[in-house]
Amino acid sequence: MDPNPVLYSMPISHWCVSADRMLAFKGVPFDTEYVPYHDKTALIAATGQDYVPTLVWDGKPVLWYDIPDFLEAKRPEPTFYPWGQKGLAVALEQWSHAVTEEKVWRYAVTKIPPVLRSEEERWVFEEMQTRARGPWHVLEMRREEFRKDMMKELARIDAILDGREWILGKPSLADFGVYGSLSPLFTVGESIPEEFRNLAAWAKRIRALG
Repeated sequence: MDPNPVLYSMPISHWCVSADRMLAFKGVPFDTEYVPYHDKTALIAATGQDYVPTLVWDGKPVLWYDIPDFLEAKRPEPTFYPWGQKGLAVALEQWSHAVTEEKVWRYAVTKIPPVLRSEEERWVFEEMQTRARGPWHVLEMRREEFRKDMMKELARIDAILDGREWILGKPSLADFGVYGSLSPLFTVGESIPEEFRNLAAWAKRIRALG
């Protein structure tokens, strides 16, 4: 019997959270290998590259951008693309990673270090984020501004879910992309704000998969 597939994953990564929920939705038993933010040695040794998520299936790496269609081919049902709506599902998934995640991440970024596993990892994370986004204290000072921007985005998604349990009516790739994009909020120990009841109930359904 082949061993379970292994998902090389970083819990603070929205792409990794999406991949985790995709596997759960498809009913695939899998193991997770933690990849530290500052040390990709084991990942490179196992997969020959340094991006996460990477799924190792029967000893062969499946890179992050191939995971949805790879899983769809391996386990066609339940499908990521209900009613043949692949184009729409993919477009919404990509939009969420590009737009929603950025708004959530800006709000959450300065709260990430305490959830990391070592001082080295925390130091490298803060250094890299500072280089990309500016001084840490400025990011912290702007958190209320970032929160308001994030809340507008959450309200848009909550409205999409008005009267439906899933973004496209049935679970789809769009749901897993959006959930991953919201995941930095969950990573730092926060919940969907209570005024967004549709969104909170939807997130609970996704967490319950698998």
